[in-house]
Amino acid sequence: MKKSVTIFLFILVVSIFQANAQRFQGELIAGMNKSQVDGDEAYRFKKYGLNFGAGVAVPVYKNWFASMELLYSEKGAYLKGYKNDTMDGSYRLHLNYLEVPVLFYYTDKEFISAGAGLSWGNLIKAWEKERRYAIPDVDLDTVYRKSDLNAIADLRVRIYKNLKLNVRYAYSIRKIGERDVRDSESGQWIYNNKQYNNFWTFRLIYMINEKPPANKKPNAQPD
Repeated sequence: MKKSVTIFLFILVVSIFQANAQRFQGELIAGMNKSQVDGDEAYRFKKYGLNFGAGVAVPVYKNWFASMELLYSEKGAYLKGYKNDTMDGSYRLHLNYLEVPVLFYYTDKEFISAGAGLSWGNLIKAWEKERRYAIPDVDLDTVYRKSDLNAIADLRVRIYKNLKLNVRYAYSIRKIGERDVRDSESGQWIYNNKQYNNFWTFRLIYMINEKPPANKKPNAQPD
C-alpha cells in the first residue's frame, strides 16, 4: 500500500510539473495540530503538536491549482488528570509522522482558496504515558500502522501579500490500529477497538514566487 501511494503521488506531481514547469510556487509552512484519536476514550481535541514543512503549488486551470507538501506532523491524544496523585487518570499518546499531502484548490478573487485531497503519512515515532490504570509495556511499533491515509478539507486566506492563514481538517480513511480500552462510562474493557486520527491544523503559509494581487487604486475624482 505504501509503495503504491508513493508511486501515485510521484506520477501525479511529475505530470503536473511537465505541464506547468515554469509557473510553480514554493510554500514555507509552520503551525500546529489539535488532535484526538477516535476509539481511545480520550475525547476532545486536546493534544497539541507541531506541523511544519514545505510544499509546492502549481496552477492547473484558470482559478484552480494543485499543491503537494512534505510535512513533519505530531498527532495523538491527551487526557488531563482529575486529581493530584499518581493515579490521576491522565493519558498522553504521541504519534509523529512524515506526511505527503496532495490537494486541489479553487481560488476566489485571489483572496480565499478552498481545497480537498488526500495525505499519506509514515509513522516515525510513537509513545504513550498512562497514570490511572497500570498497563504492561506495549511495543507501539506493532500496534499502530506504519502508514496513515487521511482525507483532507482545507481553507487558505490571504492576510498580507504572500502570507496566508491556513485551516485544515483531516481524518483517517482507514484505522491506524486496534487497542484494548476501558469504557469511560461503564469501566468495562473494549477489546480490539478500532482507532483513527482526527485532527485540526492551524498554520501560516508563506508563498514563494507568487505574485500577490495588485492594490486597486481608487478612481480619480474630477477637480
